[in-house]
Amino acid sequence: MSTLTKSRQVPLTQGTSVKSDLEQPYRIEELLNHGGKSGLHVYRASAQGKQYIMKNIIPGDFQHQVNIQKQLSLCPNIRTAVDSVRETEVFFYPFLDGDLLRFIQISDLEDTVIVPPGKWLRGPLCGNAIWRSAESWARSRQNQASDVFSFALVMVYVMANEIVLRVPDEQLNAEDSWRHVLRLHLSYFADIEGVERFLEHIGEQNPFFERILELINTFGPGNPRQPVEHWDFLEPELKDLVAKMTYLDPRGRITSKEALEHPWFR
Repeated sequence: MSTLTKSRQVPLTQGTSVKSDLEQPYRIEELLNHGGKSGLHVYRASAQGKQYIMKNIIPGDFQHQVNIQKQLSLCPNIRTAVDSVRETEVFFYPFLDGDLLRFIQISDLEDTVIVPPGKWLRGPLCGNAIWRSAESWARSRQNQASDVFSFALVMVYVMANEIVLRVPDEQLNAEDSWRHVLRLHLSYFADIEGVERFLEHIGEQNPFFERILELINTFGPGNPRQPVEHWDFLEPELKDLVAKMTYLDPRGRITSKEALEHPWFR
């Protein structure tokens, strides 16, 4: 078992010492958020009389995050990491007091693209693998519907502590990681009509056209799909909302405005 896997199975206890890449020892003071199966735990830590937030990040995303942190480190209005532990993929951030949420104007600035209504973005591989929409995996047409999909997965994580597209590290880091993650997409979010419409959306010339057909054939009586409608860890109204936000074909998803009008939000 890797050091990374071991460090995430059980949260660190109060008083545990963690040495960073800068050789700075940090003391765990408090577990702020238990990451559950994801292992994305959040702690309050201390070093040399100062308080810090220590966060596990999504496995395999460390170098990408390091590059982003370096680019934005001189921006006075963005809180970036001050230290890290590469071996266990951990970042340390300054601990900030007070009501700071009212100052937040934008998040994930590095991923922001403005797509005009009715238009599509084609080509980029947007987002992180375990939140990414199927059309983004295919580098096909993407717009606000792709954000609606990803936000639905975030809602599931916040409300049920489940990262539903999480796959083992060796699959997530494999060259064909798409195979393992997209199979879950098809299991959870696809029906026959949805698959047909999605294939029409990406087009027959897209390499994922044949890949989707190949993955569909891996399901059968002995290995059935597990559609979102059957998830017993979500309350019925949230389950209905998530199903409408994660429909495989982006053209068939409800809009953000329609989502906010759903009974679950009332």
